[in-house]
Amino acid sequence: MKISGLLKILLSVVLVLPCASFAQKPVKKPVKKHYQNRLPKNTTPFANAFSLEQVVADMNRKATAGIIVRSLQNGKALYQKDASQLFSPASNMKVITAYAALKFLGPNFVYRTRLMTDAPTIIPNANGVLQGNLYVKYDGDPTLTLDGLNQLFHQLADSGVKAIKGNLYVDTSRYDKQGVSPGTEDTDRAYCYGAPVTASILNRNCVTIKLLPGPVGAPAKIAFPYDVSVPFVNSVVTSAKGVCGISFKQPGDGRYVLDGCVSAKRQAVSVTIPIPSDCGYGEVAASKLLSRNGIKVIGSELPTYSESQLKLVQQRESMPLSDLVLQMMKKSDNLIANTLFKSVGALYNRQSATWQNSGAAVKAILKQNGVNTDGMVIIDGSGLSRDNRVTPDQLSDVLIAAQKDPNIAPVYLKALPVGGLNGTLKNRLGTKDIIGKVKAKTGSMHGVSSLSGYVETQSGEVLVFSIIVNDFVGGLYPYRALEDKLCRVLRAKY
Repeated sequence: MKISGLLKILLSVVLVLPCASFAQKPVKKPVKKHYQNRLPKNTTPFANAFSLEQVVADMNRKATAGIIVRSLQNGKALYQKDASQLFSPASNMKVITAYAALKFLGPNFVYRTRLMTDAPTIIPNANGVLQGNLYVKYDGDPTLTLDGLNQLFHQLADSGVKAIKGNLYVDTSRYDKQGVSPGTEDTDRAYCYGAPVTASILNRNCVTIKLLPGPVGAPAKIAFPYDVSVPFVNSVVTSAKGVCGISFKQPGDGRYVLDGCVSAKRQAVSVTIPIPSDCGYGEVAASKLLSRNGIKVIGSELPTYSESQLKLVQQRESMPLSDLVLQMMKKSDNLIANTLFKSVGALYNRQSATWQNSGAAVKAILKQNGVNTDGMVIIDGSGLSRDNRVTPDQLSDVLIAAQKDPNIAPVYLKALPVGGLNGTLKNRLGTKDIIGKVKAKTGSMHGVSSLSGYVETQSGEVLVFSIIVNDFVGGLYPYRALEDKLCRVLRAKY
């Protein structure tokens, strides 16, 4: 039976229409033969559709990039492009900090916050008086909290101490007073990820304050945790309006100026601010918490201590360095990175740590372990300073040195983010062809993107790579995508 022309048209429309609902589904493009012919077995075509040269060309189109790929086994360079050029690395500085800290301090290193005394004995007399001065020695522990410090004084009270015959002394000399590294942008200083590094770190050197409304037109009331305050000028008023805003600024004299309003209709407004490094927060906290636990400072005229006279009364230890490095690398934790950096400086130089002598100490440790440090500029340990300068080749040296050292290699490798699984790479490199095969440190700031670490190839070989991109305008995503493409090429091609 013949079908008329009109019926043919109607049938064709009916047959095509059901497909319209799938119009947005991506169609897999066929792989060109000249790529397909070169594919090793079990290699995805997508990974090989981009050569190293193509990726690098795309990176350099609107930016400046340096790249190196080396064999972990023999250190041989398999590919390099501007690998000896100095770049701003952003958080890839943590690749260096982790190595230097593990190498010099050791994986079992811990921070100690100590209560000490020069009294003849740490046992108080019958009236509960400790017959000497009390010393609080801060060590720069990045995990110390107000709760933890309060617990130390609570333990002191539980031991029977009700009063200190002498004075309370607080030692914060492990680090100098310059809490923020040179070259850190002002915008970073205003947020907790850029909080200053001090020997008396408490609550990650950030404090959450509560602003409570008073009568309409009256100043807002301000409450601090444990009543340990930072210097401030309160210009916040209580308003009848339902919507209000709070702003703060730091004039540079160790205090904050709080401005704005809180609504009389709300119970409280919380604001979190970095603690200024020069406001004596650690000293205030020690005094407040000692009093909070019912211990009185009599303050008699007693001779101050010599180091050899001090006796340990109570102490709190941090988690070991191996765990601190893991947290630093997985979360790209700036505070831990800069704390480790200054700890290396203080203990290597045997004096109060500065940004300058800490950078010199880290460079010395690298050089002693075969890392080329020519031209390297190390300002801080986190990468927040835009004045840091390293080359991709130098970062690859550090990565190789870390894996060649059996004492630190397991800790170092475990600490790195893993593509598609955890850390700052959890949402990257997670496709079936490469998930779990890239272990690397990310880095990003305005105009900077970096990725350095290890990739396991299809053949089972481990390659070391470092990619640093500088001088671009706009978002990070295109450069992160290109870094991921390069990892896929390395995974499939070698």
